Amino acid sequence: MKKQLNKVHEHYREHYFNEEIANRIKDRVHHDIRNTDMIETENKQRRSITKKISYASVACLVLFGLFIGSAFVSPAIAEVVSKIPFLNTIFVQKPIHEVLIEKLKDKGYDISGTGYSVQEKTYFVTVTGSEEYYNQVKAEIKKITDDVISSRGYDDFKIKVRQERTMEPGDDSVNDHKYRDSQLALDVLNEVVPQLQQQGYKIHTYGGGYTAPDAKIIRLDLDIEDTEKRTAEIEKTIIEGIEKQDIQKEVVINFYPFNVQEKEIENKWTSNVLPVIWEGMLSKKEYKTKGAGYSYKKGTMNIFITTTIDESDSEAPELTNKIEMAIHEFLQSDDLKDIVGDTPYKIVVSDKDGKEIN
Repeated sequence: MKKQLNKVHEHYREHYFNEEIANRIKDRVHHDIRNTDMIETENKQRRSITKKISYASVACLVLFGLFIGSAFVSPAIAEVVSKIPFLNTIFVQKPIHEVLIEKLKDKGYDISGTGYSVQEKTYFVTVTGSEEYYNQVKAEIKKITDDVISSRGYDDFKIKVRQERTMEPGDDSVNDHKYRDSQLALDVLNEVVPQLQQQGYKIHTYGGGYTAPDAKIIRLDLDIEDTEKRTAEIEKTIIEGIEKQDIQKEVVINFYPFNVQEKEIENKWTSNVLPVIWEGMLSKKEYKTKGAGYSYKKGTMNIFITTTIDESDSEAPELTNKIEMAIHEFLQSDDLKDIVGDTPYKIVVSDKDGKEIN
């Protein structure tokens, strides 16, 4: 992979490099280096890298990103690029949702977000504004979205442009009396937990959902480090806060312990690796994928790919091998060394009914 990128770098510098491109690379490299220790969220953004990387390495990737969008591709260099694994090309490119958002906003469209549904294999673009505005622009937005997705070689995503849901008068569930107890319980949690964290309690994420109006129990969830054994004290403090409110329903507090080191490994995969695999498998018809997921148990990352074929289908072995090879090639590439490390992983390919076929 490194040798291939170096060939692209040399060819691009010799034939297409100029001062404008140099400035673009400089700006991008400085931005990337400043942000290499940041982990972005979704829907979740996979390109953050948890290790400082050299100016030359970043510049090489930026050149590659500029190159693959260029129309001036010689047959020789096109052959080099064609040998770069498909999943690696997704990894080094700018996330597709960022590209799409920028393109749509540059054209003046009011967009609140983009993303895709794994189950429906549908790419969504959400439009803000009135019904009239939505009807006016949805066809144009759909075409632009289709162009962006197709430019990546993706051929298995449906596209749906939808209007952002606006709250109707009287539809304010947060302030609705039916959800009052849930809101009060969440308010207590948001007040008490930060105080406990300041006192050294190892609580990470916490929250709860709005309980159905007819439910008798409100559930509050806290993720804590597995070394934090003072759950009784934490629960007692939260319940004391609850009792000061006029909450009629029973409140149940659930603790979810986790190992910090394992969580860091899992976060690396879910931020940088798995979204690339899912996007790649779901976006190409040749992989016949209808679902993807993962579980991280006992130090092993399990990657699940569900296909649209039957276990008895004659093409099942070939398809399974193709999926496994694409993922193995990606995970064992130089691009992933600092992220995957020596974490063991298993690829599980299933048929349309969920039966394992590899």
